[in-house]
Amino acid sequence: MGESLYSARGKDLLTEYFGAMHPSPSPARLIVLAVSVTFAAASAFAQGAPRLPDMSSYDCAVISAATAASSRHIGQVIKGTYNEWHELYVAGTAGEKLGCIALMRPSPRQLTAGEARNFLLDSFAVGAPTASDAERNQATPDVVEPDNVQPEPLKRLRKIAPGTERPREAAPDLPPVPATRSFDGSQTSVPAKERPRRLAAPAERSEAPDTLGAEDREQIADTQSYPWNIVAYVSVTYPSGSNFRCSGVLVSPYVVLTAGHCIHNNDRGGYVTSVRIYPGQTQVAPKDNNPVRPYGVKSDVQYLQTTAQWVQMSGEESYFISDYRHDLAAIEFRTPFTHTSTFMPVLYGSSSSPVTSVGYPGTINGDNNNYGQYADLGNETQDSFDDYRTDHVREFAVDASGGNSGGPFIYASSNNQRYLVGVLSYGGDLDDYAGGPWYDSWNQSLLSGWVSWTPGSTATGSVSGLRVASVFGSTQPSVASFLRFYNSGTSSGTVDVTLADAASGNVLATWTSPTLPARSSRQYSLTDIENGASGTFTKPMVYSISVRSTFPGTFQNAIFRKADATLSNISTCSGQATDGTTLINVHSSLLTYGYPSAIVVHNTSASAMQVPLSIYSGQSGSLRGTYTTASIPANSQLVLGISTIESGGNFTPAGDYHYNIRAGGGFTGYMQHLVNNLVAGVTTDMSTSCALVQQ
Repeated sequence: MGESLYSARGKDLLTEYFGAMHPSPSPARLIVLAVSVTFAAASAFAQGAPRLPDMSSYDCAVISAATAASSRHIGQVIKGTYNEWHELYVAGTAGEKLGCIALMRPSPRQLTAGEARNFLLDSFAVGAPTASDAERNQATPDVVEPDNVQPEPLKRLRKIAPGTERPREAAPDLPPVPATRSFDGSQTSVPAKERPRRLAAPAERSEAPDTLGAEDREQIADTQSYPWNIVAYVSVTYPSGSNFRCSGVLVSPYVVLTAGHCIHNNDRGGYVTSVRIYPGQTQVAPKDNNPVRPYGVKSDVQYLQTTAQWVQMSGEESYFISDYRHDLAAIEFRTPFTHTSTFMPVLYGSSSSPVTSVGYPGTINGDNNNYGQYADLGNETQDSFDDYRTDHVREFAVDASGGNSGGPFIYASSNNQRYLVGVLSYGGDLDDYAGGPWYDSWNQSLLSGWVSWTPGSTATGSVSGLRVASVFGSTQPSVASFLRFYNSGTSSGTVDVTLADAASGNVLATWTSPTLPARSSRQYSLTDIENGASGTFTKPMVYSISVRSTFPGTFQNAIFRKADATLSNISTCSGQATDGTTLINVHSSLLTYGYPSAIVVHNTSASAMQVPLSIYSGQSGSLRGTYTTASIPANSQLVLGISTIESGGNFTPAGDYHYNIRAGGGFTGYMQHLVNNLVAGVTTDMSTSCALVQQ
């Protein structure tokens, strides 16, 4: 994003570290760097309250993203409401000046200079109320911390043979898909049993590194002051019965961000079964096994969130760098944290250094009984600068050890504001390197949904629900998408669609459908959805979308190829439908002369059967008629043209272009919908659909 507001000391360190451009810095050099930043750490969070940037050139009328010298994309819960905005900067003689704030959420608009000033003061939490002593006690009744909680071991980088280029994923660089575990008993979105094991041969796995540096992490003495009071000790229990501890950070009254491997491990049974959060935990005396927990414990979890990609691969001890971009997680609570009203903003796509790593390492100076909060400051490593950023991962010259996993990377800007820029996912003990997912435009849609979540929201917030890629907009020159929604319920309802830029992941707008009657299905072009969506936005050629409905049913993404007038079905989503007894948007005889439909009824049972079919109007959902097939032998199929079904059922389309067909009578096979594209002379399978996610 071009954002580069370093502290003066940070600039010097970057010049020192990257100026020589050593491909492999020597251990001695790393130690010097670690010692150097220790002194910076003492001042990095002792700069006083955040202050307003230079606003002498503030004028939204003359600045845009195209003309700005740099920009910041930020999301933050302010006074209980999630806000997301762009800060655009212009060049000045003494540094950059704030040129405009463009608010994206909760409602898109540009702020006047006066509004921007007040907005930033609220963002900085100037004058934020202090919790009373009664509010500070977060303790959840009857929660007991187990005695045998072990620090979550650090994940490692998988070794690459010398002279071999590290593997990269061949799949498209699509944004992460959320995976959810509800404490109300819902299933995970990607069952652990489907995970392909990818254990490397022993020679390829990372080994415990040799110690290169000296311990330079510093304990935070006052964990009841911001920002230390929002950093949390995270204790979990797995289905296997094992107990582990990580770190995390509060980003709202209801949400803690951490690493995916802190809440899901296939080798320990999948998702954790219980979570205990201790904000601002400290340890007064070294080697004291009794930590001080000023705000008690909180454990009333409603949802656990990670990514579907991490659910598939979790459980190993080392990964390639590109895997770590998926190691993201959020823990969502039924009731709020009340000990603070100040939460740190998330800065997407920051390229700045140094950053501070904060968390709860289990080992400090050889003491394996540490329960205090420690911080370390360091710049981005050269490997990260040169290579890892393309994988949405950043790595910093900071110390880490077991228990640090899930702790935040925090950047302090030149005007003293602190931002969350990433999460610690892997590292080496005293090796002056630790890294993890970088908060950027690639995962912004997912993270903003997590940060904005409240108990009244769906599990993944603004981008929750069915996730769909490869949706083509009106500016795409060759193909056009048509979205189809089927209401299989017994009452009418609506659908919400969130549009995001497929390239950046940035949420652009939302659209709400007209009311769909029960048993009906509707088809909408992306042009109609774009024109009816909230707010104005630049239309990309390709979207990724999320779909939430108030009714059960299915979804399809049908595309029309303009060159040869072919219709195709590319309905691959985060949740595929499995009901083979219902077909949606089957073409009536009104479309016989261009795109005639036929259905295939496949009897998979051990005996012959007749299958009763109910045909519903796609427009109104009303029953048009019924048709019973001839006897279909076991393990055989029957192909029926739509005209045959209409005449045999004694009904006409009556203006309907689409039908929804349901098989009854205990049918145990499945049906297939085929469309003959007469112009192109090809047959297309239109059967595949995705399962809608109800709000």
